[in-house]
Amino acid sequence: MKNLLLPVLLALFAQMLPVNAQIRILNFQGDSGYQHDSKDEANSLIESLGTKNGWEVVSTRDANDLNAKVLSIMDVVIFNNNCGTEGAIFSQSQQRALQNFIREGGGFIGVHCAGAIWNEEVKFQKWYEQLIGTRLVGHPEVQKATLTIENEDHIGTKHLPKKWQVKDEWHYFSSNPRGSVNVLISLEEDSYHADTNLKMGGDHPFTWYQYFDGGRSFFTSLGHTEEIYADSNFQKLIEGGIVWASGNGSKENFSTHGLILDLDADSLVVTNKKQEVIRWTNKISTFPAKHFEPNDYGIRLTMPGSGRPRIKKNVPQINNHNVLVFREDELINKKEDAFDYLIKGSGYTWFAVLRPYNTQNSRIKTEFGQGRLKDVNSFLGNLKNGGKYEGIWGSLEDDLTIWCGSRNGISFGRFDNNNPKVRGIGLNPNSYYIVAARMGAGVDTVDIELFVNEAKAIATKPILINSYSDSSKLAIGTERDATNHPGAESFDGEMARLLIYERPLNDDELKRTINYLSVTYDIKK
Repeated sequence: MKNLLLPVLLALFAQMLPVNAQIRILNFQGDSGYQHDSKDEANSLIESLGTKNGWEVVSTRDANDLNAKVLSIMDVVIFNNNCGTEGAIFSQSQQRALQNFIREGGGFIGVHCAGAIWNEEVKFQKWYEQLIGTRLVGHPEVQKATLTIENEDHIGTKHLPKKWQVKDEWHYFSSNPRGSVNVLISLEEDSYHADTNLKMGGDHPFTWYQYFDGGRSFFTSLGHTEEIYADSNFQKLIEGGIVWASGNGSKENFSTHGLILDLDADSLVVTNKKQEVIRWTNKISTFPAKHFEPNDYGIRLTMPGSGRPRIKKNVPQINNHNVLVFREDELINKKEDAFDYLIKGSGYTWFAVLRPYNTQNSRIKTEFGQGRLKDVNSFLGNLKNGGKYEGIWGSLEDDLTIWCGSRNGISFGRFDNNNPKVRGIGLNPNSYYIVAARMGAGVDTVDIELFVNEAKAIATKPILINSYSDSSKLAIGTERDATNHPGAESFDGEMARLLIYERPLNDDELKRTINYLSVTYDIKK
């Protein structure tokens, strides 16, 4: 598509985009500052890639086109060699639109001077530099240098030689992004001439990707010269980056109808300096249960600490996604009644991406005379404190056999017809799994089913619906808001994602969601 300079034309075009377009791209070059001679070549490259691949490309230099209506039908936004060196580019509403796009699973590509957008509102500027991974500061003169391909398996780099000689502009950055991003290509600093203060001290990442704030971000500092846009290696690098950032062409590969909770370790996690989690926020902003926070009860039973899980970033085994590590830790949502209706007839479906650790021996007592409750090591639950303990839970036995269930509050009992234990298979402490449970909707007797890694139930048990049941706050990392014995019924392990629906998904929806999680987190059946 040619540049659409009027917002009204862009909006009309957005309405015409076919819903089944493979990848839909907003190719953005709005700027404030330095203008690259290669800007037209950068624009032409994205449009030619669109033509080649059958992608829908909207090119614009008008920041007004960065709005919720346009972004709602896009898979990827490309900041295509546009600088912000002399003033702000975006209004507050445009900033919010981009942030919401990313937080809803959108993909972002930053090319060259997209890393030199410097003058936005303070909070957005900090967020944007995290989206990029760092901040471009300066550079020596344009010259040839050697790049090293660190990851030869990524779709953007698998075509490249191990050593790649390129003539370009070699930025240095405000900070080294390694550790926060996944480096694809680094620059050999002894292969070009520059003063020491114009280099990064030997470790110089130059192209990388990351999962950030719910979305995907791919950045390369290459792209200064006109010639590089004609380089087939560079063209394939950008092409692969677009495919990766798109999530294969769809922001939503699973149903969102009835989705009330989406806790994603890549997004909306607040930590302190010790990397302890002090808040995990639900991505479904319209649902009343928003923030999950530690209660800081103090001493754990066997693992002394605050009760706060820690974040572990860029786990290679699950496509470099983040996880929260629980060691007798819990996060609690304070909305007492937010999830009550799930066991009163609406039914539910939940999915957890997790890795269990070997569980503490429940026979060993602590100095306080307490210990772990045998075979109840829960990663989620909203069982009520006291009474007949109604609610839902997902849990492990001490030998890591997975199980789930609901308690209807009709009678008290460890496990009986009113409190069924849907028991599955043993899990491996060295592996990640997709665990799911589904409870039917109705007013009589329904089934609770348990799934592991595929949409075929491995265990099923019936439960009678009680419309008077009254569950409690939802806890993550344990089976309830256990004020009297924190850690006694807790999960030891890692969690990357937790989804809860307020209805039983049908078989096709269940399969699509498990497939989505399997591809996203590289979990084999």
